Amino acid sequence: MQRFTWKPGKTPAGSQTFTAYDISNHDSSSHHHGDNHQNNTHHHYAPSSSPPMSSRLPQDRLEGFVSKGAAHNSLERGIDAPKCHPKTREAVQENILSHIARGEEKVLWLTGPAGAGKTAIMGSIADECHATGSLAGSFFISESAMKVDRCSKRYLIPTLAFHLLELIPGLRALILTSIKNNPSVFDKQLEHQVEILILGPIRELCETADASEWPKAVLVDGVDECASDKGQEYRTERDRWKSKEGNQREVLAALIRAAADPSFPFRLIIASRPEQHIEKYFSSLPAGVIKKIFLDAKFSPEADVELYGKSMLNTIGMDYGLQGKWYCPVGEALGIENVPRHLAQQSSGQFVYIATVIRYIQDTSGGAHKRLEDILNWRPRNPSNPFEALDLLYSGILQTSPNPVLAAKWIHAINSGVGKTVYFAPPTANFEYWRSMCLLESFPGETKHLFNPLMSLVRIVDEKGEPDFHLYHKSLSDSLKDPKRCGAFYITKDDLHGFLAHRHIQVLKNKGPQGQLPPEAILGVILRGICSDLPDYIGHPHTKEYDASHVGWWFSHLPVPTRQPIHTAFQNAHRNCNSFSHTPTCELWTGYLKRYARDMGRDLPRRERFSSFRLGWQ
Repeated sequence: MQRFTWKPGKTPAGSQTFTAYDISNHDSSSHHHGDNHQNNTHHHYAPSSSPPMSSRLPQDRLEGFVSKGAAHNSLERGIDAPKCHPKTREAVQENILSHIARGEEKVLWLTGPAGAGKTAIMGSIADECHATGSLAGSFFISESAMKVDRCSKRYLIPTLAFHLLELIPGLRALILTSIKNNPSVFDKQLEHQVEILILGPIRELCETADASEWPKAVLVDGVDECASDKGQEYRTERDRWKSKEGNQREVLAALIRAAADPSFPFRLIIASRPEQHIEKYFSSLPAGVIKKIFLDAKFSPEADVELYGKSMLNTIGMDYGLQGKWYCPVGEALGIENVPRHLAQQSSGQFVYIATVIRYIQDTSGGAHKRLEDILNWRPRNPSNPFEALDLLYSGILQTSPNPVLAAKWIHAINSGVGKTVYFAPPTANFEYWRSMCLLESFPGETKHLFNPLMSLVRIVDEKGEPDFHLYHKSLSDSLKDPKRCGAFYITKDDLHGFLAHRHIQVLKNKGPQGQLPPEAILGVILRGICSDLPDYIGHPHTKEYDASHVGWWFSHLPVPTRQPIHTAFQNAHRNCNSFSHTPTCELWTGYLKRYARDMGRDLPRRERFSSFRLGWQ
């Protein structure tokens, strides 16, 4: 078997990260990616292969910042996107719809604890408004979608502007002209984006148009899931949280800025958890600016949970040919007289609990009776803890994986972003999925092996049948982050770092992914990201089962010759050394870097003066 090898030699200077995918310059050669041989094409990034961003047509530039998957009826969210079951949540839906039609406040804040059904309510409101022609725009923010455009603040205002120009006659030309006149708009703060993309064009249109005929509602769900800035280095987890909270406040400020403008004719419906910084922001606003709806006992959530549970258990029975109220004998055998009511009581009003229960039972690979019996046996010891039943449910389902702890590590790793470095990728579906799997899979098909039994928690195939990785609810991440809630499934930062170090080293040893390979168009981009992150992990204790050819493979996949990966590799290779002894890892990496530096006509410095070393790269 012929391996791909690399010999040290001069590489092009410069540290530009090119953002154009040029397929006009390529050469075909045999590459080695792990144990898979392919005739791949070298694709080169060239700055001249596409015009500068500011010279593109305004609509093309706008669509570059539009999250198509964030719309209420997007294919990405799918037909199973959260909605209220018929005859449930009727009181709160009527409250919101009447406010859209006649409410005095221009902003309504729907809030409530995790799992209370906020996104389902917003989904049903969006559907109703869309059906009646009163939906002007929507954005469903979602961290669990694992896609940057679903949780980054940068996509919010452009997406809402795009929805408005599609619906309101005459607004398209005004918005596109505003983009042409303000070419840096997408790099501005959100309050300035609101003015340039939405308020300014609306003011101009209102001089000749009647806004009373326009749709009435703009919906933004999940503000508490707006993420920290991507691509930033954070010294501590607290710094990351401060960035996240700051972004959420900026989103709220921009939305309130829009609603406060007399020319803004819409009712703005915002949904989020009652996080302290969000509560504090809304409390700081003058009286009469917002209306708040909190999902508590006055909306009878347990009664709605019971109704939904009973309806869905009956549906499962009909779908799988089970006789009558098939669930009653299962409950009676355990001393439970009314199964739907018992599940409602266990839920503590959290719709995510009953939704997860139903998804788990619907996967009849283990038999509906047996799966319901399992759930009824997972009883909390402390009924006063509203999350204990949900945590037990999550833990019980995770145990059905062939390697539960590894599955939990995967979820932790994917939630953490898997790798810090992402280089521009050509438009390819499910890039985030492939980026994760190229690093995490130790054999082809491991994703299905681990997560097929967990289909009630995680979706691994999207609506189009394409591979995907999507947590059904953020509360699973919340549970796994708290050692008191998830117990044995809690993964410390050190354990996660060790796991990611192991996976990076395994990709290095294999000279490529060990699992299923992604589409050719993004393989090189993914490998560049993995290889750029690898130096962060080589100092972690590991068995050196590789040689200089592997280090050469790593170097050949760096995106461009920059100092930082070399600097980091040198520092971390020495991490477990002292003045008197060196580890095999240290000797290998230092020797390789020394040969490369000699080839470049440079001297490899001593460790203590490496920070002043220059390889001639800028």
